[in-house]
Amino acid sequence: MTDTATSTPPHSTAKRWQIIITCADGLEQPLVRELASLDIAATVERTGRLHADLALADIYRVCLWSRVASRVLLPLAQTPLQAGDIAEQLYQFASTVDWSAWFGVEQTFAIRLSLDKRVTANQQFAMLRIKDAIADQFNARFGSRPNVDKQPDFAIVAQVGEKSAELALDLSGTSLHRRGYRAAMTDAPLKENLAAALLYAVDFHQTAYDALIDPMCGSGTLLIEALLMRADYAVGLDKAERQFGFYAWQAHDSALWQQLVNAASQRFDDGLARVREDLAAGRFCVIGLDADAQAIKATHKNLMAAELGALLPQITLQQRALASLPRALDAAAGNDHRPTDWQQPLVITNPPYGERLGDEPLIKPLYQGFGKRLQQIFAADTHPVTVGVLAGKVEHADTLPLLDPQTMRCHNGALTVYFRSGQLNTQPAPSIIEAYQKHEVTLEGGQDFVNRLQKNLANLKKTALKQDVTNLRIYDADLPDFKVAVDVYGNFVHVQEYAAPKSIDAEVAKKRFNLALVGIREVLGVNREQTFIKTRARQSGNEQYDKKNNTGKFFVVNEPSSGGQTAYFLVNFSDYLDTGLFLDHRPMRQLIADSARGKRVLNLFAYTASASVHAALGGAKQVLSVDLSQNYLDWGRKNFALNGLAENAAYQFIAADVFDWLKSHSEQYDVIFIDPPTFSNSKKFKGTFDVQRDHAALINRAMNRLSADGVVYFSNNFSKFTLDDTLSARYAVEDLTHRTIGFDFDAKRPIHRAWALRHKPAR
Repeated sequence: MTDTATSTPPHSTAKRWQIIITCADGLEQPLVRELASLDIAATVERTGRLHADLALADIYRVCLWSRVASRVLLPLAQTPLQAGDIAEQLYQFASTVDWSAWFGVEQTFAIRLSLDKRVTANQQFAMLRIKDAIADQFNARFGSRPNVDKQPDFAIVAQVGEKSAELALDLSGTSLHRRGYRAAMTDAPLKENLAAALLYAVDFHQTAYDALIDPMCGSGTLLIEALLMRADYAVGLDKAERQFGFYAWQAHDSALWQQLVNAASQRFDDGLARVREDLAAGRFCVIGLDADAQAIKATHKNLMAAELGALLPQITLQQRALASLPRALDAAAGNDHRPTDWQQPLVITNPPYGERLGDEPLIKPLYQGFGKRLQQIFAADTHPVTVGVLAGKVEHADTLPLLDPQTMRCHNGALTVYFRSGQLNTQPAPSIIEAYQKHEVTLEGGQDFVNRLQKNLANLKKTALKQDVTNLRIYDADLPDFKVAVDVYGNFVHVQEYAAPKSIDAEVAKKRFNLALVGIREVLGVNREQTFIKTRARQSGNEQYDKKNNTGKFFVVNEPSSGGQTAYFLVNFSDYLDTGLFLDHRPMRQLIADSARGKRVLNLFAYTASASVHAALGGAKQVLSVDLSQNYLDWGRKNFALNGLAENAAYQFIAADVFDWLKSHSEQYDVIFIDPPTFSNSKKFKGTFDVQRDHAALINRAMNRLSADGVVYFSNNFSKFTLDDTLSARYAVEDLTHRTIGFDFDAKRPIHRAWALRHKPAR
């Protein structure tokens, strides 16, 4: 066995040392960037390990200032390993080091062994043999040996790989990532050194960000690390009065160390005062939000523990769901300012991953909605908006609308995570209705269709832009030869072919439909990937809800909601007959949103819970969605996540037969929405449901659940429907059809009928 070992350490501060600086896997480049800011050049040797040639003062500065490093190691010896008894080889190897050159009999030590998983050896026994080698050497020389201690003067790090082993002194002592401000924690907290690394990844240390925003701040680690960095706080000060590994080192220069500590303390005093002034003057804005009130309390406690309490009066800390982010940022920006007035804001956050927190199927919609909401807030902003988000899966990070995004793979504890950062795309592609411009289109055999489509679009666009509507019907069998319905959803087109009458030859019908498709693409300027086609025939039972395909492709669309808010929805153009969002109910959803503030809302036959989303955005204190299909309720839950509406007791999803549920529950609700199918004979449904035959019984049961001053909104799409006269005799009934038919549907041929029903005043 061959090995190399260092000589006895000199006591000169001019001496330079070959030092190993370790970090968590994936944080190598942020650590290189940080060390460069300390005027220290380091090279990456391998994963989690950097090498640097350092003077004593440099070693101290790494220990004192590094926010990303884990340990600072002084290599002592290295040796190759052979097949066979690893523990015995480690004993022989450790015996070659002159341990008395590093510490004396009166001092204590401990062994920390890192064993490669490919190495077959008992870790505890291997550590014991290294300890034996040290003890035997001291006993042989001095007749006595130093003691092993859990809090030692010296920690000896043994790293055993598949082919070699090395020994080093740990100059850092306890891991450098540990901070002293963890007064309170939430579930799955972000490690302090990882938070710092993320900040270095977005150049926080050298960029004059004038706003720092964490919309899902948890216990505040990102905010605290950023403020400490901004305040020029040396994180090693927290344990400077306790113990670093180099305190008992024979090369330690206590005077030099104290000089550096004193200078660092003064820098923090000056830096904290500077940050306080910037906050007070509006030159810097700090915002921490979380849907969990306990998280906000934890952040407050941790800021105090981090000696940042003086900044709290100028920091915005609020319990806020992601849905209210636009309003929160508007308020934080000030009365006379908007978020778009910030010159260089940074939005950085660590959302739930699904592995520890949250429900994994809801995580992707959460990220999608977060990106959409940022685009809404900073729409057409001419200033750079930097966004950094930690994700548990790359595909979640992929949903973020970033320009030239950068990805850093790293770990938060045992979890592999991905940090995606870049400039927010504040100018996404316009929707189809926004981008539409009338232009010449010639289509032999289909010119009438093209002309009508152009005419409709010209009439609809102005109102659509005024109302901020991007999902609308632009054609609905207007011409007898072209029996199609054409809907635009944001940047996509959904074309439904009505089944041709038996009197029309199948080939003729097919030719006309193909002409219509060509005309649609030419007029709207869309490609095949943006166009989805279905044939719509008369349905029986619950056929309209049956799955047709299994692509699993969902797209995000939006529509206006209460109080200038925007509601987002997942739509699927391929797998079902319907998309998941009924365009004709857009005004009804708006009406529900406007009626919901402070109310208990019940959505029966909830489908994908789009009306429930609007109710929640409208400020409902409780929203309950009931539907027979768990599949659609799960879709609804994703819609809630997409809108940043955190799952809690206020928002519930119940898979049940509506009649049975109404019969077995006695809770009262202030707003009830009922949009039943025309007919259902689902296997899960007990018997059959016919809206004309059964609506009176259904409404009567719902009215039993309605508060004294509440309202039931009832709607259905059966063209021959008539409301039962007994309902008008028993309740105050108002026909809302004219109010709930949107500008993109023909009021003379209402696609649905709608009513409001209330209890009559007591006589």
